[in-house]
Amino acid sequence: MCGINGIIRLEGKVEREEIEKMNKEIEHRGPDDRGVYIDREGSIGLGHVRLSILDLSERGHQPMGYDIDNDTIIYRDEELDRADLIVVFNGEIYNYLELREKYNLKTETGTDTEVILKLYSILGTNCVKEFNGMWAFALYDRRKNLIFFSRDRLGVKPLYYYWDGKEFVFSSELKGIVAVKEINRRENIDKEAVQLYFALGFIPSPYSIYKNTFKLEPRQNLILHLDNFKVEKHYYWELPKYNPIYDKKKLIEEGKKLLRDAVRIRMRSDVPVGAFLSGGLDSSTVVAVMREFTDLSKLHTFSIGFEGEYDETPYIEEVVKVFKTNHHHYYFTEKDFLELIDKYSWVYDEPFGDYSGFPTYKVSELARRYVTVVLSGDGGDEVFGGYLTHVNGYRMDLIRKLPKILRVIGSKIPVKRNLSSLASLYLLKEAFKLSLEDPEDFYSKSLEGSAIRPEAYKKWTREKLRYCLKKGGNKLGEALRIFDLLYNTLADNFLVKVDRASMAHALEVRSPFLDYRFAEFSQRIPREWKVDLFKTKKLMREIIKDILPEKIVKRGKQGFTPPLEEWILKERYLKEIFEKVEILKEIDEYLYRFYREKVFKHKKERMYRIYLIRLFLFIRWWERWIEYDKK
Repeated sequence: MCGINGIIRLEGKVEREEIEKMNKEIEHRGPDDRGVYIDREGSIGLGHVRLSILDLSERGHQPMGYDIDNDTIIYRDEELDRADLIVVFNGEIYNYLELREKYNLKTETGTDTEVILKLYSILGTNCVKEFNGMWAFALYDRRKNLIFFSRDRLGVKPLYYYWDGKEFVFSSELKGIVAVKEINRRENIDKEAVQLYFALGFIPSPYSIYKNTFKLEPRQNLILHLDNFKVEKHYYWELPKYNPIYDKKKLIEEGKKLLRDAVRIRMRSDVPVGAFLSGGLDSSTVVAVMREFTDLSKLHTFSIGFEGEYDETPYIEEVVKVFKTNHHHYYFTEKDFLELIDKYSWVYDEPFGDYSGFPTYKVSELARRYVTVVLSGDGGDEVFGGYLTHVNGYRMDLIRKLPKILRVIGSKIPVKRNLSSLASLYLLKEAFKLSLEDPEDFYSKSLEGSAIRPEAYKKWTREKLRYCLKKGGNKLGEALRIFDLLYNTLADNFLVKVDRASMAHALEVRSPFLDYRFAEFSQRIPREWKVDLFKTKKLMREIIKDILPEKIVKRGKQGFTPPLEEWILKERYLKEIFEKVEILKEIDEYLYRFYREKVFKHKKERMYRIYLIRLFLFIRWWERWIEYDKK
């Protein structure tokens, strides 16, 4: 796990100091080592900061080169000019040992980086189809005069790039690009990205908060042709279409086998490995499987507790009691929140609205005291159907089967607007109303008039849901789960939260349920074995019922959410929000009016409280990166 940087110029030279400056800006991602390569012509510069996980010796140094004719790896910066291929790589290729054997690769190092280089020399850009892992890398092919970029299938690892036709600058984090490009100016703010942030709580790929600056999308390759300085992009992986298998015994056996193997290969490391343990189904399952590969009494596990209704400590204690791990528990308090509030916009260097990033930062800090790698349960909900949205999608499929006349009558139920209760008649009325629309409009027209629905959001959700409906057999319930898997909850949302919070402490997080084989496996599970009218993760509970306590197997979903709402929405911060909403006026009049006319007037309602928090975090980001007080 590391950080990567680079500058490629059509005109002018790349100075070593520029790459060093970029490296310095993201050194938290890789405190163990750093490297710089500048090509002979001075038009290409590559940088790397290293967190040593595999082969802790100097042989794991990057940028790493490969002399193809002599089948030799080059790991010293000053010798890279004799390499045919040079790579800077962030992530882990978990199946690197299997690939070494499959392709009979002679290896000089114990790294997966070497496997990337050698497999590319055999397969070209198709090498990524063989990888099982998380990655973002840039590979300079001197023979073909191109630079090949790739990001893993589900978007665990980030890759930002600035591109204006004459200059290509990339980094693992926006702050790396900002270190050498003055893009953090008000005139460079991307209006559509801002609209998407306020509607979603995050900025999805390929957008970034700045114009001419983008995120490489998950499952995407990008090639920068140096002969003509043109960019070519394509998707190298497609989620299979929904093709259910109605053989429960076979699916359970396949799920158990896959779960075991996904955990096994993610425990490969030359440094200590621990686990996050929330007491929920997913993280508890991961720890349960880890006992096959390690002594649990020596396994360090980590959790966060909160005072009040959101505290999962009793469930965590139940799991710890069963597995007897070496457990470390921390209670996150308002004092912790206050200490982190100014740091948050440095960790998340583009607007990010998920405030559970605060405790994620803290539990990562705790874990790094004991280990360098942790396994997590991220992805289980998206694979097996773990969210209320997936249940609602299943219900919507049933509602859509009713005669149209009944749905029309239901859409006209004379009830008052009520967004405080998920069981309200108002939401039932909305469901009938939505059932009369095209399924791809589920998000763009849901709660229209009550929720933030700018044009950028409507366009984005329609496009993505259209794709998900095709992949989900035209079943809305499946489409909503796939939407979460590929676009909504993971890549640029929860995985951003975990990546930035963990890498701020040089901690690597590995997630077995994000193994792409699980994503493909999910397409073979019948939708009614994922969720029904009331239950979630039905098949998963059968897969893991023999390895977890019944109390954990049967428990419902509980989000990783502290009582931050009440802390943020105290009078001192509300005053700041009301005063500084003017920031939005110069960016987007629609958003400004929405806050003035809706959010501020209904600030006690659950949905509008979330919008208040998004504005608060946006203001803090703006003041950190755009300097609001300067004209």
